[in-house]
Amino acid sequence: MSPNRRRPSNDRSRRQFLAGGGAALAASLTTLTAGCLSSLPPLGSDQRYGRLGVPSADAPNYREWLPAPSSADLPAERYHVAALRPTGPRPDAPELFVARRAHAKAALDAFGIGFENYDRLVDCTLGTVVEATFDRASVARTVADSGYERTDDYRGSAVFERSDVPRRVAVGDGVVVWTSAYEHGRPNLEALVDAGAGERPRYHEESTAFDRLTAAAGGNPYVGISSTVRDPTDRPATLADAIRFDGEHAYQVVHYRYLTDRVPTRDQLETALREHDYRFADGADAFDVRVDGRLATVETRVPLRPGREPDPDYALPQVTWGVTHDADAGTVTFRHEAGESVPAGRLFYDLDTPSAPGRIDREPLWTDADAVAAGAEATVDLDDHPEATGVSLVYSTGGTHFHVLFGLDLRGETDG
Repeated sequence: MSPNRRRPSNDRSRRQFLAGGGAALAASLTTLTAGCLSSLPPLGSDQRYGRLGVPSADAPNYREWLPAPSSADLPAERYHVAALRPTGPRPDAPELFVARRAHAKAALDAFGIGFENYDRLVDCTLGTVVEATFDRASVARTVADSGYERTDDYRGSAVFERSDVPRRVAVGDGVVVWTSAYEHGRPNLEALVDAGAGERPRYHEESTAFDRLTAAAGGNPYVGISSTVRDPTDRPATLADAIRFDGEHAYQVVHYRYLTDRVPTRDQLETALREHDYRFADGADAFDVRVDGRLATVETRVPLRPGREPDPDYALPQVTWGVTHDADAGTVTFRHEAGESVPAGRLFYDLDTPSAPGRIDREPLWTDADAVAAGAEATVDLDDHPEATGVSLVYSTGGTHFHVLFGLDLRGETDG
C-alpha cells in the first residue's frame, strides 16, 4: 500500500469511515480500524475448536444510556454502539483491542478528565457518554476555554455548543454527554440525557432482540454492537463483538442474534468461519462455537503479550480541534484548543478533491515546531486547490499507517 492510499469516491462516506471513532468504530467491526492495519486471513482449516473457559462478563449497564430508536427518530439498522471501560493503555493486548481503544480516544474532544480516568465510555450513532469522577466546575471551564459557548441547561447539566464543526457538550454530575456532526451519524444530545435519566424509552426495554443480544454479550472492556449484519453463512443478524481478559489471555466473544428462524447449525457456522473474512484478533487459534435457539456464540482465545512496548501508531491524542474557513482568503486554519500535546512531525493535512477522489495525501502542517499544544494553529492555503471539497487533519508515524483525526467539509455540509 502506497502512502497515497485509495479511498472511496464518496467524500462523506470516506470521512465517516476514516474518522474511525465512535459509531464508525462499531459500524465497521469487520474492518477493525481506520487507516491501514494488517488484514487478517480467514480462519482456515488449522484452527482448533473446543471449550475455552472464557471469563464471565459483567452486567450490560451501558444500556441505560441507549434510547430506543423509535424515540430518537433513528432507523434501527443505523444504530451502532461501542462501549468501553477505558483504563491505561494495554500494549500486551491484541492489536485489535489496542486499535479500537486508540481510535475511540482520538474521536473525542478533550474535557480535562483524561481518557485513562474514565469509568466507562458509551458511544452510539446519537453521541458519546463519558462516566467518570471529576470536578464539574473544572470540566466546565475546560470546555468553555476550548471554543465552546455556554448556551443552556438540560436536566441539570450545563450545555455548551460550538459551530465550526457542530458539537455540543452537556456537563453533569459524574457524566459528560458529547455529540459531534463529524463523528456521529445522527447527533441527539437530549435523547442520550433523557435515556440516562430514565425519561425516555431505552432500546433494550422496547426490543426483545436487542435485550437478548446485549444480555448475552454483557459488560466488557470493549463491546461493539451492530444492528444489521450478515453472519458468515450470509444470514441476517444483529452482532455483538466483545473483548475480555484474564491474567494470561484475551478473549474475543462474538454473538450473532438471528433476525429470523433461519439459523445455522454449529457445523454450518464452523465451516463458514473457515472461509469468511470476519477479522478475529491476530493470534487467535482456538475457537468455541455454540448455537442456542436464535443466538450463536463464537469465542476465541489469544495469549497476552507481556513486556511489549506501546505501538506509536496507536499513541493517538485526545484533542479538541478547532477550525476556521476563510473563503475569501482561501485558507483553512486548524487550532489545538485543549488536550494532549502532539509531536508536530506526526500531523499532516489531506485535501478532498474531485480530481483525485481515490487518494489520501499527507502534507506537512506544523513545519516550524517540535510539538503542537493548546493554542497552536496552522493554516492550509487552498489557492492551488480551488476544487477542494474538504480538508482533514491526519495523524501518521510514517509508512502506510495513518488515522484521520478531524475534518471540515468545505461545501458547508455536516455528517449529521
